[in-house]
Amino acid sequence: NLISNSCNVLTYELQNWLKSHNIKSNINIVSLHTFTANEMEKSLISTFQHQTGGRIFTYIDSTTLIRLADSFYAAKVARSSNELSSSDLRLQEKIGSIIASWLAPADMWARCDFELAQGTGLYASIHVDFEDHQGMIHVKLDELLVETLTQELDLQPQESMYHSFKQSLESTRVNLKVLLCQKDIPLSELLALQTNDILPVELLSSVPVSIGQQHLFNGTVADNDGQLVLILNHDKESFQ
Repeated sequence: NLISNSCNVLTYELQNWLKSHNIKSNINIVSLHTFTANEMEKSLISTFQHQTGGRIFTYIDSTTLIRLADSFYAAKVARSSNELSSSDLRLQEKIGSIIASWLAPADMWARCDFELAQGTGLYASIHVDFEDHQGMIHVKLDELLVETLTQELDLQPQESMYHSFKQSLESTRVNLKVLLCQKDIPLSELLALQTNDILPVELLSSVPVSIGQQHLFNGTVADNDGQLVLILNHDKESFQ
């Protein structure tokens, strides 16, 4: 996995910056991600744009970033507030540039202003263990960047890089959501519901299947040897 293997580079850089060997980083999760309008606070995000197209967004939870920044800047007194300073965000940007360089050479990236992302991209969280503190670095790749990297790595003479990235995408675990039933009731009835009330529901003959907000296809739920199974409809389109 391209991101997982590169965490060693981040660990090495953090140890050098903080002059401590009591810090390490490792990949926590990589998954498909559907962007929504209000999921990121633009003033707290470090954003980089690839010269061919697409953006990568990096942000670190405030407690972790403050701990890293206080160590980096050799602060004498621990802060009592979690409000981030411009110095904190500069360190986050420095870390973000390292993460971006895992995916493409540093000269292919430029710091840019935050813009809302749309569509489905990738999300990765990196676990950071620093002395007695544990925190997370969050990384999001927009849809255009995933397309750009896939195309460019396909043209790379180093086939191993392309296959590593391709394998990372194909091995990403996704959470399928299946809507089995639905019920429309007046709000007054909903507010009047009590514990142990019985609410009749309507089972759907054709159930929608989705990842996040993205609808994929419809299917039918049936019993198979005492276990509920999902049968895909004949009109399901191929993902290839």
